[in-house]
Amino acid sequence: MLTILVTKSGFPGGIFLSTCNRTEFYTVCNRAEIKYFDKFLLSSTNNKFKIRKNDQYLFSGIDAFNHLLEVMTGIDSMIVGEPDIFGQVKKSFSNSIRFSFMTDEIESIFRGAIKLSKKVRTDTKLSENPISIASVVDSEIDTSKAITLIGGGDVSRALITRFNKRKIKVNLFNRSSIKIDNIQSQPLSKIKSNIHKSDTFVIAAYSEKPFLVAADFNETSKINIFDLAIPRNINYDTSNSNLISVITLDQLSEKISKNLEGRRGSVIQAQEMIKLISQKEFYNLKNKKLLNSEQKKLRSILEDIKVEAINNAKNKLNNGQKISEVMNELADEIKEKNAYHLSKTLSIRMKR
Repeated sequence: MLTILVTKSGFPGGIFLSTCNRTEFYTVCNRAEIKYFDKFLLSSTNNKFKIRKNDQYLFSGIDAFNHLLEVMTGIDSMIVGEPDIFGQVKKSFSNSIRFSFMTDEIESIFRGAIKLSKKVRTDTKLSENPISIASVVDSEIDTSKAITLIGGGDVSRALITRFNKRKIKVNLFNRSSIKIDNIQSQPLSKIKSNIHKSDTFVIAAYSEKPFLVAADFNETSKINIFDLAIPRNINYDTSNSNLISVITLDQLSEKISKNLEGRRGSVIQAQEMIKLISQKEFYNLKNKKLLNSEQKKLRSILEDIKVEAINNAKNKLNNGQKISEVMNELADEIKEKNAYHLSKTLSIRMKR
């Protein structure tokens, strides 16, 4: 998607963030131009991508910056304070740099947001005893002969790391061929032919059609399915089955809600902290490029003043004027002209 964004979106730069439960695009443009992103999404998916109005949100200016901080600190996640999202945003940021889909202003704002969100997570203790989707799923699996993992995103990578430590066999299936911790993925078309090899299934990928249906299983042994897809991938009723258990992302969130009660104070503190410091930080970051440009221009003017003053002094010395007089006049000329241009630059900054 990022490659298509770079070549066809029409935006000069941006950050494309895609996780298991959110797709976001950050850019700098006129508010009226954001409508082109909807059109771009439709055209890039051959008009098969249905954008429902109640699933959309649009933030601009300081509101967008506040939202980014809430995303990066994990207080906007289904599992409050989960640490994976911070790494996902940093990865998306790095990808935009790697694909040359970055502007100085966006880079400045995101680097500032990364630094600020680290401070918020640390100062509010959101980083202590982190809970992630991967950690919750892992804790729900007591034993398993093998696990079928569908999808190769960040959640799957975190799960594979945990399953490898527990020496649990993992069968990985993904749309494209990938390798995670020496585990080579198999194509999605082979899921059903390998279904008998696992007793636990984790769905961490989006699909319009279910990867698995009840009829695929031979109900002679207990089967656990973790449906982490949004929207849900498993849409059939398993309530009448004693052997098939389906746990959704919403159910996982409910199960750990009691464990997160201790974080409520941290969330409120984080929200207040973001509100308190974000506006000042945002406008400082947003104007950083402009300030650097003005500083560069001022340095050039001051250099010209110095050269002109020295040349005037040399001419005065060549005309026989006393050295002491020339030196005093040189100092006064540089001081007065520097003061004028410094005051002018500061006046422009105050008006902005």
